[in-house]
Amino acid sequence: MALFNHRELKAQNFLQKIFNKSPKANFPIELENLFADYENSLESLSISQVNEIASKYKIDLTRDFMDERLDLLNRMLDRALIDGCIDDGEYRLLRHFSALMELGDKVLENEIKEKATDIYRKKLETIFSDAYISENEKRELEQLKSKLRLPDDVAVNLYREAVKSTMDSYTKPIFESELFSPEDEERMHHAAKNLGLSLSFPPDIQEKLSKYRLNWEIVNGKLPVLKSDIHLQSGEILHHVQRINWLEERSETKKVNYSGFTYSTKIIGGLRWKSGSIRSNRITEKVWKLIDSGQILLTSKRIIFTGEHGNKFIPYSKVLHFEVYSNGIQIQKDSGKSPFLEFSEEIPMFAEILNQLLGRN
Repeated sequence: MALFNHRELKAQNFLQKIFNKSPKANFPIELENLFADYENSLESLSISQVNEIASKYKIDLTRDFMDERLDLLNRMLDRALIDGCIDDGEYRLLRHFSALMELGDKVLENEIKEKATDIYRKKLETIFSDAYISENEKRELEQLKSKLRLPDDVAVNLYREAVKSTMDSYTKPIFESELFSPEDEERMHHAAKNLGLSLSFPPDIQEKLSKYRLNWEIVNGKLPVLKSDIHLQSGEILHHVQRINWLEERSETKKVNYSGFTYSTKIIGGLRWKSGSIRSNRITEKVWKLIDSGQILLTSKRIIFTGEHGNKFIPYSKVLHFEVYSNGIQIQKDSGKSPFLEFSEEIPMFAEILNQLLGRN
């Protein structure tokens, strides 16, 4: 299939005929016609032949018809890259063709880099589609980089992008689920080793992964065992400690309304006497009131609260169920006050541990 095609030149308009001027729009047409005549021997074309056409139309090759000239260069480049390689002969011809149109080596190199980058990136996507790269595939990438004349720094950056994307495919499900299993960790180490990486994370990410590992253990029935600062019953094990506010529901009067039938009669002077009676109606509502602040402990046998004003104990046998909220957990007891434990951190972990302990009791 021909790269360049012969086209008819545009006719002169009325004024162009009067002043004997050629339509400038014919420059890219005549230029392509020239290339079409020499398509199989472009190396024999000279810059003077192109300049002759430019002079005819008074074209400045430093700025005029840049898009059209780039399009012609890219046609040549696309043909050279069909086999994913620019050999020495093709490269010499591309440089000559770029010089003919006074585009220069810098423009050519930029166009090669842009197209080579797309080809190299697609190859990386294919290779990393299974989240694994073999030694043969590494050699294949090195050969492709050389054939495409892709700069080393560009190839390195593209490889890093592919590696990051691959590692993200391992870490994204972990951060979404907030669970980090031993199998997840093993797969990550294996992938990192294959990619030539040292599996290390910044302190904040490492802290999250430790938390997600603990979440996984809790979900799978392995509750943490902690040392207790308070005396526990024989055989009682401490699993969780957290600072909370202990709230309980209280009835509170919000408003007092007065109502009743009254009438008035005139007495001495301008004074009037009101007869009848007025009754007060109290309007009350349930509100959560802060009772105490302190530490909540989840043990193998009960919930223990050690507050600033005293201690409270709830055996799991007394808990009917609990409700999880964005700012804490409400405990529903079979009798007495059902407290709301107000806190904002580790709510899912607290709820999961409590759920496991209720199931065991």
